[in-house]
Amino acid sequence: MREILFKAKRTDNGVWVEGYYIYHIRRTICPFGDSVKPEDEQHVIMQDGFSDWNMPRDTVFFNIDPKTICQYTGLKDKNGNRIWENDIVRIENSMDEGIGNVEFYGGMWYVDGEPNNNLYDIVEYDDGEVEVIGNIFDNPELLGQDGE
Repeated sequence: MREILFKAKRTDNGVWVEGYYIYHIRRTICPFGDSVKPEDEQHVIMQDGFSDWNMPRDTVFFNIDPKTICQYTGLKDKNGNRIWENDIVRIENSMDEGIGNVEFYGGMWYVDGEPNNNLYDIVEYDDGEVEVIGNIFDNPELLGQDGE
């Protein structure tokens, strides 16, 4: 079974956090109908479980920017880094070479971009052929380069 994890940037300091995504709406009963305002919405990443030393730790919640939410693909790159949605990856093998961003489309994870501006199923590549080099939020300029 794959890990279902998310990451996003914290609203207080812009640091990336990983964990479980929770979307919550505080509803108020209103005689004129039920409406949701932006201030009623809460997007958080929850971290719980165990520390590095396998000791229990408290559950922690971080308010996050919902525009930066990325889901974990369940895959790792050639350096052992997790590959997330919206990551920018470099692919190098005997048939393909290029840079693209990771997106979820039609029920599958794809790399959208070079070499032919097509969608490439990321699962078809071996671990040693994919390397995370950034993400679309912190490094958008990488998509404009040819990888050199």
